[in-house]
Amino acid sequence: MTTESRLFGHWRRRAVAGCLSAAAAALLSTGALADTVKIGVVQGLSGPPAITDFGESYLQGIEQALKEYRAASPRHTIELIVYNDEANPQRAVSLVQRLISNDKVSAIVGTVNSGNVAAFAPTIQQAKLPLMAGPAIASDITLKFINENPSYIFRCSMVEKFQVDAMLDWGVKNFKKIGLLHSTNGYGMFAAGEIQKGMQARNAQLVAVESGAPTVTDLTPQLLKLKNAGAELVLLFHDSLELVYRGMPKAGYKPVIAGNWGLSSQMVLNIVGKEAIEGTVMGQALDLADAKAADFDARMKREFGAKYRWPVVAALGYDGMRLLLQAVDSGGANPDKIRDALENISNFKAVSGAPAKPYSAKDHECLDADDVFLGVWRDGKVIRLK
Repeated sequence: MTTESRLFGHWRRRAVAGCLSAAAAALLSTGALADTVKIGVVQGLSGPPAITDFGESYLQGIEQALKEYRAASPRHTIELIVYNDEANPQRAVSLVQRLISNDKVSAIVGTVNSGNVAAFAPTIQQAKLPLMAGPAIASDITLKFINENPSYIFRCSMVEKFQVDAMLDWGVKNFKKIGLLHSTNGYGMFAAGEIQKGMQARNAQLVAVESGAPTVTDLTPQLLKLKNAGAELVLLFHDSLELVYRGMPKAGYKPVIAGNWGLSSQMVLNIVGKEAIEGTVMGQALDLADAKAADFDARMKREFGAKYRWPVVAALGYDGMRLLLQAVDSGGANPDKIRDALENISNFKAVSGAPAKPYSAKDHECLDADDVFLGVWRDGKVIRLK
């Protein structure tokens, strides 16, 4: 999701205005000090709870990847410079300009809000610096630049189209009546359009389409209309996810809920409860039944404790940073060489669904459609939907 989502409930706000510095320089095999490479990170680390959840989780993955890199006799000293864009596009653009002009970074990672990425990606492309976009998921983030000669815009995150396609393939196959409940903000309207086009492409129709403003406090009226239309599956693309679960008992209505990957956050489980969320389906790119993913999950729990709450987002932050660090090992502080190295990586061992060769000259997405699957909440855990 771009996720402009807003989840109700108590949530810790974290403002990061400064930057995080690197550890001491590592030694090369020759005994000389490694070159210092500056990497900038822009993430939403305060503001709406869901924005913070995305931003902090992706940053946890970045931090874990860097910690492991520093512990493994690295070829370069990495200085990580982290700024909080507060989910504000103007601030995000200003911070990117600061990273380019003042901090002199060799590459940039970020951010949560797809609108923010759309706002600053042209600046990064013009500056000829590699961008590892994430966890923003608007479908066209890399496509806008892929025909540039060359493109510097990469991503390691979910892609909206991939999860919508997986959801509709499953939904049309298993349910006769499907409804949609979406927000009236930019993301909600975009998602609604994609879903309706996807249904038409599958020769199917939604039995009801309901919407609500992002600031609405009760979605019971919309749920009653979906109930009256007989919707067995409700596709949920509204900001206030918890309002649907709270409204269903009032409406005497318990459809299957499916939506974007925001539904897989531990924060959603904590807010709506284990019983209410049971059976909810969403897009995923991390299979915790896989040994590599399970090992990563265990390491993150040891490292971050209760602050670690979103495995799939953290895993993509981790893989995105590892890809960038592998490219830095080849290209040093030279942005052009880092960019070229990213395209040529062919031996990557991801914890997420990313393949061994994630990128090519005409594909700057670390995930392809085949790497995205559907997850489902079962007994307090997100597992692969069978």
